[in-house]
Amino acid sequence: MAVFNIKLGNDYVKSYRNKDTGFEVGYYTAKEIKAAYPDGGIRVVGQLEYGKHEAGTLIVGGIEETVYRAESSIRYKAIGYIELIDGTFIAVKKDRIAALILLFLLGLLALAGLIFGVYYAVQNGIFDTPDEPVTTPGGMILEGVEGEGVWDKLEDEIDVSVKNITMRGITQINFIAGQKEQNFVLANDKKNADICFMQYSIYLDKNGNKKADDGDELLYESGLVQPGYAISRFSISRPLSEGTYSAVVVAQPYSLDKQLSKLNNMVFATEIIVKAPAK
Repeated sequence: MAVFNIKLGNDYVKSYRNKDTGFEVGYYTAKEIKAAYPDGGIRVVGQLEYGKHEAGTLIVGGIEETVYRAESSIRYKAIGYIELIDGTFIAVKKDRIAALILLFLLGLLALAGLIFGVYYAVQNGIFDTPDEPVTTPGGMILEGVEGEGVWDKLEDEIDVSVKNITMRGITQINFIAGQKEQNFVLANDKKNADICFMQYSIYLDKNGNKKADDGDELLYESGLVQPGYAISRFSISRPLSEGTYSAVVVAQPYSLDKQLSKLNNMVFATEIIVKAPAK
């Protein structure tokens, strides 16, 4: 079985320790790796703490630690990386089941609040003049028409066509005039579990070329949305006046692993319809 050799002389600020064996090793945090490799590209050849198949061992101070094959899991999160002498990395995993349970409980509380809010809104006539966002099925297509997703090929990136990523096209967005706070659902389908996070960016299409380029105005950019989760309320960069605006929505998938590699994104040509607040 392989013995992995750690690169010496690294300035690690964190360390991993196995309390049962006394094994201890320093590592770069995931944040440090992301800053050093903003476009991804590191090669992860194994992981500590969790795995189904052994890949080899690390030896530090005469104490061995099992290294498992690198694999993705919703339950285990990569918190750091150990650099090897050949330039590859071993991921340090952390069990986040407690955090997932907390998110589940918070989700139940949010659902209860949502149900109460909908009931209150119906009882008080708030939905008499609905202003709901519109989403329509898009699809992973190579040649699209307005409102449907089209490939924006990224060089030297993973071919997402074999990943079976599920997305929904966005052909119309409804906003409220004169305010930054808006309601619109930007979701990462639960079918993308073990495949990708999703990041959404909304641009005003200043050039009218149905692409996000330097001449366009960024109204909103989300963080990474987990599979099965959605953003429904967010703030745009500035209030908009009433009217109809040409816009572009970019859905950027990131691999659901230690590397957070960019996958091929989807670009949706859409319209933002801005209306006055309901009275």
